[in-house]
Amino acid sequence: MTYEKLFKLKFEKGYSTNELIEKFPDQADKVREIALLQIPTSILKRTVAEEGVLERILGLKRKFFGEGA
Repeated sequence: MTYEKLFKLKFEKGYSTNELIEKFPDQADKVREIALLQIPTSILKRTVAEEGVLERILGLKRKFFGEGA
C-alpha cells in the first residue's frame, strides 16, 4: 500500500487512523505516519525523536500539502 493511497483514504475518504490500522494492520506504521501529517511542523520537530522518521514525515507533508507545509 502506498502513502498516496493511505493519504486519500484518510483525508479524502474520511477513514480514521484506527479504521485504517484495523483494515491494513501490516501497514500500521505508514498509517501512523500519515496521521502525523495533520500535526504542525513545529510540534513534530519537538516530539518525533527518530531523525529518519521525522524527515520522512516532513517529506510527506511537503509532498501532500506543498512546499511550505
